[in-house]
Amino acid sequence: MTNLVIEATGLTKWYGHRRGVEDVALGVVEGEAFGFLGPNGAGKTTTIRLLLGFLRATSGSARVFGADAFRDAARIHARVSYLGSDPGFLGELTAAEQLDYLGGLRGLPRRAWAPLVERLGLDPTVRIKRLSRGNRQKIGVVAAFMGREPLLVLDEPTSGLDPLMQREFLALAAEARAAGRTVFLSSHNLIEVERACDRVAIIRDGRVVQVSGVGELLGSHWRSVNLVLAAPPAPDAFDLPGVEVVAMTGREVHLMVRGNVNALLGRIAAHAVEDIAITTPDVEDLFLRLYRDDGAASPTAPGEVPA
Repeated sequence: MTNLVIEATGLTKWYGHRRGVEDVALGVVEGEAFGFLGPNGAGKTTTIRLLLGFLRATSGSARVFGADAFRDAARIHARVSYLGSDPGFLGELTAAEQLDYLGGLRGLPRRAWAPLVERLGLDPTVRIKRLSRGNRQKIGVVAAFMGREPLLVLDEPTSGLDPLMQREFLALAAEARAAGRTVFLSSHNLIEVERACDRVAIIRDGRVVQVSGVGELLGSHWRSVNLVLAAPPAPDAFDLPGVEVVAMTGREVHLMVRGNVNALLGRIAAHAVEDIAITTPDVEDLFLRLYRDDGAASPTAPGEVPA
């Protein structure tokens, strides 16, 4: 039997006459990395606050580890490591003092943070008020990963991190998942979700519009491939199923590919390639394809994909 760590059914939150989220349905399986993808203001943070019992739902239900997210919040929190979208720290403390304080609240030994601080290149002796935005975010990432809680809930965790530190974050997420921990990752970065997660739910305007495997999600959308070859190719060099030749000007070729890319890679390998650029569709492109011109979409049940 599948063990659901997080389960939401019909989860709805209204702020007076303003909708926060409506009829959110999703399930996160123990040990998986689950992405929660959407633009800013889509309802990601509101959903997380409902799942963690920070907010009371207007209707619907949310359960974490089988317990009611609101009534049993204190018991649930003991098993959750949470990084909010805008973490706040005590500016007069050093990073080390802040992390020791947070670790002590969780029963961790002093300097439990040391290996992670070294990996992320954070100076623990500097007062937090003197740290840059990116270094303050590193404190949050260290705090999230330095324990052993079975569930990690991460809301836009790489905001402010440079590309090298984003890569290190992805390594930490992979290690947590390999250790059997469950990762719930909220992001507006499709590439981040693609690299870190097994499945993804897309939310827009407070409604979950798609839940699917990451490969299935990306496989249903086009990618752009731009080539510069050593010599002009034959006119039919890239005539393949799922490949559209947008432009072919001398040695420069612009292709669009959808689905399995192995056949295209084989054709490309047959040419001397001087340069190649492959562009993953961004979040807005995905949303435009998921929504009709009027912007409406019907929510789906967990695991379902709209036709």
